[in-house]
Amino acid sequence: MSEKKIEMIVGEMLNRKPSDLNLIALLKEKNGGDEGLRCLPVLVGPHEAQTIIVSLFNHKIHPGIYDLYLDTLKQFDLRLVEIDIYRISGGIFYSHLFLEHEGNTSYISCRTADALALAVRSNTPIFIEEDLLERNCVHLQPDGAYSLPINTASTKVLKEAMEQAIANENYEFAARLRDELNSRGQSDESEADLI
Repeated sequence: MSEKKIEMIVGEMLNRKPSDLNLIALLKEKNGGDEGLRCLPVLVGPHEAQTIIVSLFNHKIHPGIYDLYLDTLKQFDLRLVEIDIYRISGGIFYSHLFLEHEGNTSYISCRTADALALAVRSNTPIFIEEDLLERNCVHLQPDGAYSLPINTASTKVLKEAMEQAIANENYEFAARLRDELNSRGQSDESEADLI
């Protein structure tokens, strides 16, 4: 049984913190639902971020490595037809580049940051399986706020949120936060979290 694939677009580039050279490419569901647009934050390095930003705003720059890659594909009569984010594990995203040659399609593995840079440079669609998106997405609410799944927050953030929920007498939410904290055990304290 094949999973439904959702098309994503690079919506915007965000800073995690001013001193960080890495940026977050916020992928947004191309055709979002009424309950809030599903988004996927992907950490990208400064070089890939620059390529994405330049491509998003249609700026002309001296050809770079992604242009070389796309020109090489063209020279060998290969066409980049799709980017697939197929796995997310421990905050690391795994992608495939789907290439077409003489009616046959094959794929190669690629760093997701590079895949995104190629996608925006060549107007290639980006896909992710719906189940994978749902497990890892944030929701963009109509008021512009983001709603994060509890399991994506750091232990520190969860503890602070639980204290706030108790102070506000929101015991049902505090219990959900407590359950998530208990499921993590002691090892989570030293792990690097996105938020």
